[in-house]
Amino acid sequence: MHTAAYQDLGLNYTYVAFGSDDTGGAAAAMRALGIRGLGVTMPHKLRIADHLDDLDADARAIGAVNTVINEGGRLIGYNVDWLGAIRAFEEVVDPRGQRAAVIGAGGGARAIAYGLARCGAEVTIFNRSLERGEELALALGLRYGGPPDRLLDDDGFDLLAHATSVGFHDPEAMLLPEAALRAPMVVFDAVPMPVQTRLLATASARGCRTIPGVRMQLHQAAAQFELYTGQRPNLGVMEEALRSALATL
Repeated sequence: MHTAAYQDLGLNYTYVAFGSDDTGGAAAAMRALGIRGLGVTMPHKLRIADHLDDLDADARAIGAVNTVINEGGRLIGYNVDWLGAIRAFEEVVDPRGQRAAVIGAGGGARAIAYGLARCGAEVTIFNRSLERGEELALALGLRYGGPPDRLLDDDGFDLLAHATSVGFHDPEAMLLPEAALRAPMVVFDAVPMPVQTRLLATASARGCRTIPGVRMQLHQAAAQFELYTGQRPNLGVMEEALRSALATL
């Protein structure tokens, strides 16, 4: 997506994926090599902040970083996951005033919950670990509703955002009981692959509107592009590149 958008605007940039278990070493390499920007994935989103010079207000509030910008050797952490999630939701529904359930307590869940609350939704956190769920709810000033099966006790949610890794490694896995998926709920699954997770397929079959994780991936990539280059990308070019990449999988 990124490289296609760079080429579309004639920019002398390239986007390369690499893996590392050394979060601090990756930050040091940015400084040493003069790398302009870094996209950060799990499990580094919570760790990378300790190796940066500053965080923007969103990353500081969320407590996780998914983008690092090198400003002359000074590394600034940002989080645009929340923006990607909200733009994905806004393709289907206006989150303002909606009751939203967020499943999970990791970096992705933190960003999504923050974004929904920032947009005026009433957010409740559900997580299997009581300690982590309560910690996230307290950090963002939200309510903790208990483990995910407690959704069966409340049929008043308008939006549901699943933000755990369940469904990524095992496409047939689903954390929620089917009965918790009730029309006309809008169900979002942050798992990017497969595009149609069991959660989304089940929700659709039960009359819910659904949003796949690749929509969040697209919109957060566009927000990263603006941070890297200072220019707005052609979203259609990025979407076509994403569609082509998915077709090869």
